[in-house]
Amino acid sequence: MSFDEIVQKTYCPFAKPSKMGPDITIRTVDVEKELPQHREIIADFFRTAEEHSFDGMVITFDDPSLGATLTALGDLTRRFYAKLTELFSSVYIPDDPRPDERWYAMIEGELFFLVSFAPCYPGASPRYTYGDRRTYFLLQPASTFERHAKTIERRRAGINRAFSAAGKPYDARLANLNNDMFKAVMPIDPIDHHIPWWEAAGGRSGALDALEERDR
Repeated sequence: MSFDEIVQKTYCPFAKPSKMGPDITIRTVDVEKELPQHREIIADFFRTAEEHSFDGMVITFDDPSLGATLTALGDLTRRFYAKLTELFSSVYIPDDPRPDERWYAMIEGELFFLVSFAPCYPGASPRYTYGDRRTYFLLQPASTFERHAKTIERRRAGINRAFSAAGKPYDARLANLNNDMFKAVMPIDPIDHHIPWWEAAGGRSGALDALEERDR
């Protein structure tokens, strides 16, 4: 299974014809070490996204532990954004985010959204990976939504019905929040309960344990 194959199985009519930018693969649990190696690729994508009408770029995380549970996925999301704040001065994580406050990450002047697909999601979730144990981060530039705004608004109700009819409902209230931090990690049950990924978990993640074990 690949991300392209996952997209072909989606019930969102906008996903299948999307024009994608370059892919990036993080091969180990050491996200903090590998992500900076791709800084220029990420920067160039967002610098030219509007010009080339790109709809997104995909970052693949090969290690199964990074998305094996919802807690692990939240931890990966926090580590990902934390490293972006070091690589790009325009990315920041508020200390006390609120759902009614507007927040989007921005790189090279382009706002973007993060959508994650991970093995922790069950078959009833829109973020299901169909048995693929890798985790995928889809980075979507805001310009793609501006470009398709009228069509999206016209077909929004139909998209929601299509997902629900396929047994993969999503909560429109969560999707419509102003603060994108509350939407970066989709909940499983209940689907309207946001995941506070920006808060460091009290315990340790399996990915970090594996990283320290490797370096001993």
